[in-house]
Amino acid sequence: MRRMSKWLALTVLLSALMVTPAMAQFNLPGFQPIWILDTTVNYTTSPWQITVIGTGFDSTAGKVTLGNTGLTVNSWSASKIVAALPPSVAPGSYSITVTDRHGNPATTFDVTIGTTGPQGPVGATGPAGPIGQTGPPGTSGAQGPPGTPGAAGAVGPTGAAGAAGPTGPTGATGATLPNPLQVALLRWYPANKITSFSVGNDPAAIAFDGENIWVTNQYSGTVTKIKASDGSLVGTYPVGPNPSGVAFDGANIWVTNWGNGTVTKLKASDGSLVGTYSVGNNPEGVAFDGANIWVANFQDNTVTKLLASNGLSVGTYTVGSGPRAVACDGANIWVINYGSDNVTKLQASDGSLVGTYPVGHFPMAVAFDGANIWVADSGSASVTKLRASDGSYVGTYTVGNVAYGVAFDGVNIWVANGADNSVTKLHASDGALVGTYPVGSGPEGIAFDGANIWVANWGSGTVSKM
Repeated sequence: MRRMSKWLALTVLLSALMVTPAMAQFNLPGFQPIWILDTTVNYTTSPWQITVIGTGFDSTAGKVTLGNTGLTVNSWSASKIVAALPPSVAPGSYSITVTDRHGNPATTFDVTIGTTGPQGPVGATGPAGPIGQTGPPGTSGAQGPPGTPGAAGAVGPTGAAGAAGPTGPTGATGATLPNPLQVALLRWYPANKITSFSVGNDPAAIAFDGENIWVTNQYSGTVTKIKASDGSLVGTYPVGPNPSGVAFDGANIWVTNWGNGTVTKLKASDGSLVGTYSVGNNPEGVAFDGANIWVANFQDNTVTKLLASNGLSVGTYTVGSGPRAVACDGANIWVINYGSDNVTKLQASDGSLVGTYPVGHFPMAVAFDGANIWVADSGSASVTKLRASDGSYVGTYTVGNVAYGVAFDGVNIWVANGADNSVTKLHASDGALVGTYPVGSGPEGIAFDGANIWVANWGSGTVSKM
């Protein structure tokens, strides 16, 4: 099972390197610190295999230890290690350590083996507070008497049309108006008003269905539905183990289940189960192209295309290493490859490859602004902007640490900064910084509902509404 809070591992590692006496061993000439950023367990192999993603592993194999047990290394590179788990390993939580060939260890990283237990019962709702007193009505003025209607006069004949006057000089160009879609939003001020609402354990991804907000609760095996108008709870519905991504197809909610290689389809109207469909190993990101559902299979380096109408598989297509997120630009599918620091562009019609384009380090999320593709680079504290037409590079813009989620509101780009407990707002036109705003702990997923920005706070079990 993967550990989603990789931003926390980065923060702990940096703190340990700054304050412990062991810092001396990291000052050797040419030494690159070892960082463990993520782990995943593949339960379909025999024996089970664990994949470790990180940096500074060196190109020559070292040693991997799970608890006090050394693991057999199947493959080793500077950023990815695959090792076999002992057949006798029992489900539970362990510490994993990577030691390079020089004996330099990484900071230990927690990993959970086996499935997550069932969700505990929901606590009772607290009593409602008292309603305040209604103020007294104001005094009404006296109504005056109606006047006597006068008689209608006769309509006179229409006069002849006058000659057209000369054309006047061209006036000065007026100021450019804001996006007309914002008229309905009534957001003509820079104020930042934030409210939060409780959901399930470790909320990861978030989607809007036109009326409600849907949140995947990664370690509860559920999705939560709340009203976008006031954040009130509509319902909580079971899905598969470790739900990760979520998307809306106009009538249904689709949820990727990282723990068992499936997607769950629920009716958006009442949360009832429509069906569960097999995809690849460790599915994460999901998107709708108008007729089909696209799923990023992290472990398999592929994306799966399903018919949204009945969940039947249309095809599976190879992309880059460790695909995590997916988006549609209306004609093409864009896939974020976490392990190879690039994005893959496929034709939505047949899955054929259009191109592969470099972005920042450890890309995590993707959004389309109508003309450009925006990629959140978690390892670079930045976002990359590419032209959707040809994948050409437009620019890179600094945001917070561990950029985890990205969304477009019609005018601006919003980025969830997983390690800083904040979101950054940029102008989509030029990437200029508008502001940075505090949210809950460990923000990951982010979405726009037409009026507000919603952020899933993985570390605090809440969503923030801005």
